[in-house]
Amino acid sequence: MIIDRDLWSEVLQLLRRNRVRTLLTASGIFWGIFVLIVMLGFGNGIQDGVIKRMSGYATNSLYIWGNETSEAYQGLTPGRRIVLDNTDTNALNTQISEIAHLAPRVRLARYRGRNDITHGSKVTDAEVTGDLPAYQHILPMAIEEGRFLNPNDIAEKRKVAVIGERIHRDLFGSDGDAIGRDIQIRGVSFTVIGLFKPQRYGNNRERMESMVFLPISTFQQVFNYGQAISFYAVVPVSGTSSEVLRDKMVSLLKTRHRVAPHDDRALGDWNSELEFLRITNLFVGIRAFIWTVGIATLLAGVLGVSNIMLIAIRERRREFGIRKSIGATPSSVIRMVLFETATLVGAAGTVGLLCGLMALAVIDLFTRHLTQNAEADVLFSAPRIDLHVVAAAFAALLLAALLATLLPASHAMKIDPIDALRAE
Repeated sequence: MIIDRDLWSEVLQLLRRNRVRTLLTASGIFWGIFVLIVMLGFGNGIQDGVIKRMSGYATNSLYIWGNETSEAYQGLTPGRRIVLDNTDTNALNTQISEIAHLAPRVRLARYRGRNDITHGSKVTDAEVTGDLPAYQHILPMAIEEGRFLNPNDIAEKRKVAVIGERIHRDLFGSDGDAIGRDIQIRGVSFTVIGLFKPQRYGNNRERMESMVFLPISTFQQVFNYGQAISFYAVVPVSGTSSEVLRDKMVSLLKTRHRVAPHDDRALGDWNSELEFLRITNLFVGIRAFIWTVGIATLLAGVLGVSNIMLIAIRERRREFGIRKSIGATPSSVIRMVLFETATLVGAAGTVGLLCGLMALAVIDLFTRHLTQNAEADVLFSAPRIDLHVVAAAFAALLLAALLATLLPASHAMKIDPIDALRAE
């Protein structure tokens, strides 16, 4: 279909002649596109922020620890404390094949508790833990200098330590060399063999930077922990869900510690895979809600276009009658009506698209500094939009508007010139 200059001029004159009606119709299309763009970008920003927050841990990791029993079993009274130990570690490794990485851990203080760490006259505080090399698979980290724990450190019970960035900064200065130098924990000296940087951000990053990793065998010996384990961090083999692994581990540990099979309080657990799935499903629901609201807004705009065009055609009966009486064909009348709709929808939709992208750019400028600030616990990342999705939505809107205009256009085509010329 060839669109000439006269048709453009005529359509623009018609739109200018009915400014209020044009603006009202265009506003529905504008807000539909604008709201859809902003909501999609904002929703993607929140989703990216939450996933980035969780990316510092293996998303299928599982944590299990001992609590107190709540039921009597095999002659043992309730209220008994379950203390996990090294023999449980050996049993889990040998009897459960679904374990890919098992990382028993022991703490020097309560959960998130800290201890004084010294080097010469300098003192700082840190969260001190005893670990196996496998903990790298639970908490992904970047080794900035030196290395992480290895099997020889565990077998030989070496007094070595891997420290976080804040510990390095407080004890050795930002530019000081820490590798090979000693730190003291409760009067015991440990040689620094590695400096790590956590792959996290926000308030949790500060906590990770304040950690000190020791070989678990050394930790248990020098701090008189015997064979006690504070908790297990586990990653299942590929193809096995964390929930299946959790059931097998809990069943084995209950049997070993003579816990009633239905005593759900004796062992605590936290499954990051379930949390990740809950968050993923939440964002599926949020995305469905966004699209529902966006499509409903766009459909309201499309219906507005259809109604406005129907009214406009009734008002222009005499004009269409004159056109047909001087030789205008039905197809040319339909073409003019559809072109008027396409111009209106295209212009309003383009402005809505551009304004939506500008709004996302403003939000991006406002949040970029927060998302890059390691001290801020931010759940929102830079907003983003898939332009292919937007283009598809825009094309669908234009097509829907044209289809909705076919009914008014068919009325214009059927107008009888004589009846139209008689109309006042």
